[in-house]
Amino acid sequence: MKNFFYFPLFLLITFFNSCEDEPINKADPSKVIQVNSELYNLIERAAGNDFENEITCIDFNYPFTLVIYDENIDIYGYQVLQSDIEFSEFLETLEEGKSISLSYPINSVLENGQPYTINNNDELKEAIDKCLKADTITTCNNILTENSCIWKVNHLDGPNIEYEGSYFEVSNLGNAGLYFQDHSFGGTWVTYFIEDELHLNIFLTGDENVGEDWNFDWKVLSFDDAQMEITNGVDSYRLIKNCFEPCRKFLFEECEIEFGSQRAVFDLESYFDCFFPLTGIPDPENVEVSYYETYEDMIAGTNQIANLLFENSLNPQVIYVRFDNINTGEMVNFLPIILKAIQC
Repeated sequence: MKNFFYFPLFLLITFFNSCEDEPINKADPSKVIQVNSELYNLIERAAGNDFENEITCIDFNYPFTLVIYDENIDIYGYQVLQSDIEFSEFLETLEEGKSISLSYPINSVLENGQPYTINNNDELKEAIDKCLKADTITTCNNILTENSCIWKVNHLDGPNIEYEGSYFEVSNLGNAGLYFQDHSFGGTWVTYFIEDELHLNIFLTGDENVGEDWNFDWKVLSFDDAQMEITNGVDSYRLIKNCFEPCRKFLFEECEIEFGSQRAVFDLESYFDCFFPLTGIPDPENVEVSYYETYEDMIAGTNQIANLLFENSLNPQVIYVRFDNINTGEMVNFLPIILKAIQC
């Protein structure tokens, strides 16, 4: 039984672009934690195991991706965290004026039956101060991030039935993508336990309506190697693992060209076997493939990407893959894929 509160603070807000390539990179000022604020210093102590009192352990599953905001609440950069030690060291070196953010509310019920709710930064500080004895932490990230698999959304209850049949993909660095109604939306998610209750905190950007439907602290009601059931109190979904060999993917990560540049080179042709199973096209030999930076160019078949060793201009960036019938030249399908440059 652990006696300290290991709280490697997570961030689930990531910079992403809409279908029209309009970047969304502003954070809600009420949901950021300023460097050297009282709450920030408290979290830094928690990540460094510097508490004297016994309080409830909220421990997150590593790795995950952190986004940093500058004084204007614009995105400053990204940081991949692999452990409590890395997170603690990162907090110690983050500059004055920078911020980090997370999704509220976080809800749970402690073992004694007392409700445990965090609605904002002030309540997070109060909750940390009042937490109880640490509990055993387990992990499920290996299940969520299997390379050959994505998660098909099965709507169980609630108003947002339109997400039935959409897909999530999660990388082993905590980057996530939602494929919904022929468009892709990027973000991150983090799994963690509050006492013995598993939570999934999701944050997606690129479309306001999608964000309003998914950006919650979800409770995981059940999970195993093949499925997980989640609820936010309004909607409930079952996410069903859908695998295909050698892979089934629409989110691709490559190492940055230079550390901190947020730019990478993506070998687009090498991804074909992974995204093709999502198209529903029975025989890949019957289609020609082309790549485009915008939805409009893809529909018109103009401004095709010529160099398939593609360097991203946004991070993450959505590009569009078009499939044309090899005999008629007519478009038979398309697929938006997400490219993310990562620190390696």
